Amino acid sequence: MPDPRHATLHRRALLASALMAGPAFVPGLAHAQGQGFPNRTLRLIVPFPPAGAADVMSRVVAEAARAAFGQNVVVENRSGGGGTIGTEAVMRSPPDGYALLMGNQSTHSINPEIRENPGLDPATMVPIASVGNVAQVLYVRPSLAARSVPELIALAKARPAQLTYGTAGIGTGGHLAMMLLEAHAGIELNHIPFRGTAPATAAVLAGQIDMMIDTMPTALPHIQNDAVRALAVTTTTRHARLLQVPSLTESGFNDYEAVLYYALFAPPGTPDAIAARLGEGFEATVAQPAVANRLNEMGCDPLPVARADLAAHVAADRARWGAVIRRAGIRIS
Repeated sequence: MPDPRHATLHRRALLASALMAGPAFVPGLAHAQGQGFPNRTLRLIVPFPPAGAADVMSRVVAEAARAAFGQNVVVENRSGGGGTIGTEAVMRSPPDGYALLMGNQSTHSINPEIRENPGLDPATMVPIASVGNVAQVLYVRPSLAARSVPELIALAKARPAQLTYGTAGIGTGGHLAMMLLEAHAGIELNHIPFRGTAPATAAVLAGQIDMMIDTMPTALPHIQNDAVRALAVTTTTRHARLLQVPSLTESGFNDYEAVLYYALFAPPGTPDAIAARLGEGFEATVAQPAVANRLNEMGCDPLPVARADLAAHVAADRARWGAVIRRAGIRIS
C-alpha cells in the first residue's frame, strides 16, 4: 500500500514547480483571466479636453459598452501635450485591462514623428478595437472676406502671417493639417494654440480668430447653424455629411488628405486573453446599429479594420505621416 505521505510530498513538489515556472505553465490560466474579466469599472481615458471629437465619441461608446461587459465604462479626460499626457498615463497604468485609451492619429501617428522629444512610444500599446474615421473641415468666421479656398489663399498671400487659425493644441491633427495647407499653398498663417477644441471653436465663433481645421463631429453643428463658413473638407472627395462643400483636392491641392482614425488601446503587456475580451466587447458595441448610426450622425465614418490588423493599420498611417512631416520639415520642440 502506497505511503500517503509520499503522495502529499509529490503533490507539493508539483505545485512548487508550477509556481516557479510562472503563469504561462498553468493550464487554462490565460483563458480564466479573460473569462473572469472585467469585474469592476473600466476607465476610458481621453487624452484631450471635453467637447472635442475624441470626447464625444468616447461617451457614446462608453455608455453603450456597459451591456457588453456588465460593468460601467467611465470616461476620464487627461488632456495636455497634444494628447501625450493622457497617452502616457495609460501606458504607465497596470496592464490589467481596466485603463484604456481613445487614441487617434495625433497620439499614435503624428506625435511620435513630429516631436523632438516624443516620450514613450505608443507603438508598444496593445490594440483593442477600431472606432471610426473622422474627416476634418476647414472653416472661417463668416465676416472673413473669403468664400472659397482660392480666395482664402489670395487673402493670406496679400496679408502674410496676419490671418490667424486656432487648434486644439500643438501637434494635434488640426494643427498638422493646417501646416500642410500652408506648405502646399505657399502661405504663412499665425497659429494660435488653445487647450482643446472647444475654446478654439469659441474663438472663431466670437470672431477673435479667422479660421481653423476642425473635426467633423464638432464642426457640423456650427456649419449647419451658419455660425461658420465651411470652405473645404480634408478628404480627397466630398463628404456625405457635407456634400455642398468641396474637398481640398477638388480645390486644387492634389491628393491632400487629413483624416483622423480613432481606436481603443490598452497598456503594453496586457494579456492576450484580456485584450481579446475587450476587443470582442468593444467591436460588438461599435457594430450595434444604434451606436453606428449615432457615430455616423456625428460625422464619424466606419473604420473596417479588425483588432488583428489594427497595429499594421496604425503603423502604416504613422509611416505615411512621418514621411509627410519630414518632407515638409515640420518639427515641434
